[in-house]
Amino acid sequence: CRILKPKNVIETGVAYGISSAYILQALHENDKGTLYSIDNVFKPWESREMIGNAIPKNLQNRWKLIIGTSSEKLEKIFQSIEKADVFLHDSLHTYKNMLLEFQTSWPFIKNSGFLLSDDIIGNNAFLEFYSANKGHPMLLENTENGKIVMGIIRKNQ
Repeated sequence: CRILKPKNVIETGVAYGISSAYILQALHENDKGTLYSIDNVFKPWESREMIGNAIPKNLQNRWKLIIGTSSEKLEKIFQSIEKADVFLHDSLHTYKNMLLEFQTSWPFIKNSGFLLSDDIIGNNAFLEFYSANKGHPMLLENTENGKIVMGIIRKNQ
């Protein structure tokens, strides 16, 4: 995000907000952009206050948190903005949810924009999505254990 200088970043799945804080720091340094995040309270021990708790207060002015599920909220967010420069999936990592998020976000990602997905090795959603869209993925590997941890597709249409 520091290099791309995005106007709109959409993410699903916040939890405590570690990834969100890094994105927001880049937007802050760029003096540009907004991060739209979708998350929900899913477990009995969680609370609304826990979501994004690790995000420093001075970075929250570029952050819009939407409470709900991606199936309920994702398309509405995309329809409210021009296009997304970056979409990051890091919510429920089921085949069904991942594919839903990829298919929902893809039409709203601008040309030369990016779709990123965490935890792509748990099922074939990322593989099937990039194959169906003739994408050329970049895979990030954990250098400590050699496991693939993230998939990235750049939109070139």
